[in-house]
Amino acid sequence: MANPYIRILLLFLCFLGVLNTSAQKNTIYKFKGEVLGGAVLNDKSSCFGVEAALELPMYGNHNWEYAFNFPTVGFALGAVLFTELDYINPVIYSNPYFNYPIVHRQEYSLNAKLGAGIAMMGTGDYETGYIFPLTGLITGGVNMEIALGKYYGNPLSQWSISIGVNGKILHNGNITKQSKNISILDGTIGLKYTPNVFPLPIKFVPKPVRQTLALEICGQGSVNQLTRKDDRYYPNASINVGFYYPFSNVYRLGLGADAFYNSIYDGTQRTGENIRYNFIKEDNLLNKLRAGIFLANDMTIDRFIIGLHMGVYAFSKIKVPQYTESGEKNGNLTENWLYSKLVMKYKITPNFMVNAQFKSHMLKMETLEVGFGYAMPEFSKLMKNPFRNVMLFKKEDPKEIRID
Repeated sequence: MANPYIRILLLFLCFLGVLNTSAQKNTIYKFKGEVLGGAVLNDKSSCFGVEAALELPMYGNHNWEYAFNFPTVGFALGAVLFTELDYINPVIYSNPYFNYPIVHRQEYSLNAKLGAGIAMMGTGDYETGYIFPLTGLITGGVNMEIALGKYYGNPLSQWSISIGVNGKILHNGNITKQSKNISILDGTIGLKYTPNVFPLPIKFVPKPVRQTLALEICGQGSVNQLTRKDDRYYPNASINVGFYYPFSNVYRLGLGADAFYNSIYDGTQRTGENIRYNFIKEDNLLNKLRAGIFLANDMTIDRFIIGLHMGVYAFSKIKVPQYTESGEKNGNLTENWLYSKLVMKYKITPNFMVNAQFKSHMLKMETLEVGFGYAMPEFSKLMKNPFRNVMLFKKEDPKEIRID
């Protein structure tokens, strides 16, 4: 099982070597190699591994790069081994990430890191049963980069020490329950090398974003399961409409409405690991529908948007009781009236986007959905004069030359 993963890692390292030998004077990038060690938060195991990355510093070609203090975009490939989870060893992951410099100096930098990608793991053993190998990855943390040389021209200034603390969540959004969901907290240490070093660019005040109310409509869907014994995949879908107002170049606030459909609440009586919804006794369409109102807190990075949306159900027929039918206490009863979403959007054009969202109840995952959206970025201006382009309502200008 490990051999294909090792080949992938070697190919990635060869790719980095080719880039290094073909470095051009007008190209600035960094190579990073780190070792990591940590603990699994939701299981009794520790972990250790390695990570290699290619980083592309942003040096002011776009307005958003000034707003984020010249950030870095990176592409990582890593491998992790677990001391007590041999049945999924090794875990190989790859993800792009965004490094935001909280402090950015020539000698050192302190950065906040955020990324998402995919991971591959082992397929289990006789005791665990089959484990679906592909899963999603979300990572975030803080890291510090300390240059070994202070002045330009010193070869040591091309090298730096990298130290970081990160959290990693491997989860597939319950698309299949034949999976292993893992939460990791780890520390990293390593080296970075920059083939070409240039002075930091001159800092300018970024051009303020146009503060207009935007309208966005998104639709998404997927499948999900409640237990490993579910013999089929249950479709789910949602649609949301929201109004968003940017308060700065990097933050916007939104208010909107959601409509959810999840066919998993069909009255199926389950046994074993999840009997939480056995109080539903019939296959009723209304049990599968929910609607709510949400407040959106979004960070905008050029065309990419990531946000945490908190919602309140306005309609939800199913109400999880305090106790299951077997007398066990149900936790997290806030599900009956609260929900949250981790939302990611990427604008292909100013009007069209692709999006993904994790829906949960107090960090208890329900679904992962992907889909498309449509945006009207200057909706408020359009509403001031909705007929401005309709000739029928255009006021005639007596000085206008007309040819009949």
